[in-house]
Amino acid sequence: MITAIRRMFSSTIGKFLALAFVVLVGVAFALSDVTGNSTFGGIGGANVAKVGSEEIGLGELRDRVRLAYNQARQDQPTLTMAAFVESGGLDRVLDQLIEGMAFEQLATNMGLGVSKRLIDGRIADIPAFAGVSGSFDQTRFQSFLRENGLTEAQLRRDLRQQLLLEQLAGPIASMPRLATGMAQPYAALLLEQRRGQAAFIPASPFAPATDPGDAALQTHLSQNRGKFTIPERRVIQYALFDAASAPVPAVTDAEVARIYKDNASQFAASETRRFAQVIAPDQAAANALAAKVRGGTALAAAAQAAGLAPSMSGELTLSSYAATTSDAAAKTAFAAKRGDVIGPFQTGLGWVVARVEDITARPARSLADATPEIRAELAKNKANEAIVDYYNTIQDAVNSGASIEEIAADRKLALATTPPLLASGRAPGQPGYSLSPELAPLVSQAFQGAAEGEGQLATLVENEKFAIYAVKNIIAAAPPPFAQIRPDLLADWRLAQGQKIARDKARAIAKAVEGGQSLGAAVAAAGPNIGSVQTIGGRRGELGQDGQPVPPEVALLFSMAQNSVKTLEIPGNRGWLVIALADVQRPDPKSIEPARVAAIAQPLAPAFGNELVEQLAAEAKRRIGVTINKKLVDQLRQELTGNAPVAE
Repeated sequence: MITAIRRMFSSTIGKFLALAFVVLVGVAFALSDVTGNSTFGGIGGANVAKVGSEEIGLGELRDRVRLAYNQARQDQPTLTMAAFVESGGLDRVLDQLIEGMAFEQLATNMGLGVSKRLIDGRIADIPAFAGVSGSFDQTRFQSFLRENGLTEAQLRRDLRQQLLLEQLAGPIASMPRLATGMAQPYAALLLEQRRGQAAFIPASPFAPATDPGDAALQTHLSQNRGKFTIPERRVIQYALFDAASAPVPAVTDAEVARIYKDNASQFAASETRRFAQVIAPDQAAANALAAKVRGGTALAAAAQAAGLAPSMSGELTLSSYAATTSDAAAKTAFAAKRGDVIGPFQTGLGWVVARVEDITARPARSLADATPEIRAELAKNKANEAIVDYYNTIQDAVNSGASIEEIAADRKLALATTPPLLASGRAPGQPGYSLSPELAPLVSQAFQGAAEGEGQLATLVENEKFAIYAVKNIIAAAPPPFAQIRPDLLADWRLAQGQKIARDKARAIAKAVEGGQSLGAAVAAAGPNIGSVQTIGGRRGELGQDGQPVPPEVALLFSMAQNSVKTLEIPGNRGWLVIALADVQRPDPKSIEPARVAAIAQPLAPAFGNELVEQLAAEAKRRIGVTINKKLVDQLRQELTGNAPVAE
């Protein structure tokens, strides 16, 4: 659970503004920046909801939706705000805010608390606040808060809410197991088999060939604006820098000499040896083994005959060998020649007989001999320190308000400017443009909340290559000029008209089946250009196996009543389906083998825990009390989809 939250923090967008408590696939509780004064986002007095003693401001909800939208675009770069809102994004964010506030107040009323030290530890663990070295960086922390218009007090409250929810909902979600009696009905459901029929009515054969004129196409565009909208694009100006950009102080002879002196033992003469050895259970067995080997029998053969197995050591020094045996045994072993047999001698594991396999003598190295190695290591360390210092000076310049042009000019870095880019890195209208793959982190970060003109730093290769950048222009999502997309609009209008005819035919077929006709007969009577009747179905527990998506018609089949018929629209104006369910076979729960029930019960436990958390969320909202200004929410919905001015 905590790992998932920290993984969310590792993305640039939102960092903690998008903080949520997620219990498996259950309910998500948004926690961040709930100040209760409705002033977040610069809007006061307009509250979309009241949760207990606290309120959610219109500006706060608007900003949260935008942050959630930016987060969703990381997985779907072409997603538009209108599509995000229409798919339920606004409602989900509002629900998360309400549930988060309700849970916080419920936990507080129950006497749960969080210490300052615990919050400090959580802040230190957030990757977003780590510097180049990987540890917590106060400058990065303050910079992040400043970039997002937040205060440390707000962040601390967010984390307090997070920790309270972990205390309250975490144990409930962790169901150890489910009783057999409760699992039996679920097992029967998963073993249920259904068979039905489906007929496809395509839209394209019924699409008209006429041109309705510009006015009708303009109306069609206004009704399908999201389909033709080019997502938001951004022009990014950037300059790259790496270790070669940072001046590195030269390694001096005095520094080399000091390292040599401080590590004298490392450069002194040394000897390492490798041994083949056998551990016998008692002294008699060891003596017999040693006698055979000294008599000319190979160590491996002698060990095998005694039911033992030899092993080979790594490179050992006198002291390391003594640590595993004894000082006396080590001295004997290091006085022997290559091929000599030593032992037996007793160790904590038994009686050892060993053979010297290899001897590596390393002479002492003088300062002159060791200088190249020491100098190379010092140069590497200085280069690492130099790039960290160089990065920090640029970060300081950004924090002080210097422009990217000023920073690049001061450090003689080459500036480059991209054409208007999508979040995917593509440049619409410039098919030949190709962005270097190494700049992908920069583009991703530039689309995650950076305002126009603000300098930012991005890591391209960890600890090696970086970029300073600024978003120079943000081009809002909008359809291209009408004349440019008229052919596409006309084609889409025609399909939309064909879709209406396909819908009417699907409904007529469904009505005929409800009246007693077979699906095949109803399809034949509906006329030409309709697909053949296909058999569909399967076992419920096999749906979605191996991560494969469940076909929409099969998903609908498993939600229908027996002997019923339904219609299903195929997205993209591709047509309609008519689905008839004829056969449902579900076993008696008590007749299912206990082993199968037990196997099904195990994964059901966390799902049952999720259900309990959802019930707890509903109870928290009931106890705390929730009032939603639906009119204001709808007003914001229209604003975000481009159908109304900005709400004040």
